[in-house]
Amino acid sequence: MKNLKLTPYLLLAFLMFTVSSCDNEPLEGDFNNTTNNGNGTNTELSSLFDKWWYDSEDFTADIYFHSNGMYEQKVTLLGNEVISTGDWIWVNESERVMKIENLGGSGQVATDIWFRFSDVQESSFNIEQSQNGTSYSVPRLYLDTE
Repeated sequence: MKNLKLTPYLLLAFLMFTVSSCDNEPLEGDFNNTTNNGNGTNTELSSLFDKWWYDSEDFTADIYFHSNGMYEQKVTLLGNEVISTGDWIWVNESERVMKIENLGGSGQVATDIWFRFSDVQESSFNIEQSQNGTSYSVPRLYLDTE
């Protein structure tokens, strides 16, 4: 019975860790190779949308960017799937900085988070997270297959 009392605290600690930042890392990667497909949409960045992305090390939440501006994340903890939702906007598309707003869900402690993308490919990208938009975590590799 004592183990069940610890579950909410473990869940909260895990969710806090998935959106916390570690230190200020320099932005790496080549951002000059993006292409415009003629209708104002960045072809590379359009591969981010409308599919689930999985952390290659299965450490952080799985994420989904809907092309209509909605955001979802899910994590399985102790056999339970915890889902959070929000809205995404480009803060600076040319620098690949996205902000997730109105983030809410079971155990969610942050309402806003920032993502900085690098090395965006059709089936992978690196992402850094921030709680303040200035200090980012180390990059994590996400893939579109588990």
